[in-house]
Amino acid sequence: MATTALPQVINGILTAFNNSANLSGVRIFDGPEIDASYPGDFIAVGHDGSEDGEVNVSNVTQTFEQLGNLKQFEDGTVDCWLSTWDGGSSLSDRRTRVATLLSAVDSAIRSDVSLGGACIYSSLSNHQMTYIQANNGVAISVTFTIEYRART
Repeated sequence: MATTALPQVINGILTAFNNSANLSGVRIFDGPEIDASYPGDFIAVGHDGSEDGEVNVSNVTQTFEQLGNLKQFEDGTVDCWLSTWDGGSSLSDRRTRVATLLSAVDSAIRSDVSLGGACIYSSLSNHQMTYIQANNGVAISVTFTIEYRART
């Protein structure tokens, strides 16, 4: 019996995103391995959007489902970071792209809410958008959370 489902959940999210036809062309990173020189769209799984130092990956709580039963419910969240940039100056274009990418993320998770059997269910639970204005164009950064419930 595994102590936590978190590693399998993260692997399931990575698999779902990498296998999604709607995320084709979007670079998928496992945690903080991001290459900041990469132009275009990316998603980092297990990343809170911090660009320096440590990053938050997840939050997990476990509770016994009933007295005397050795199985527990594990409720957790996995932080993810999405960024879109094309060197242009139109925030409207980037917002449209963010909406498309978040929809693709949601569809990838909904296509197998158990993430390959890693959990009972999962879902895109929240997101927060940030504008970035730089000399090389505008970008939008979105931090989002995937929540899940598993039995351990």
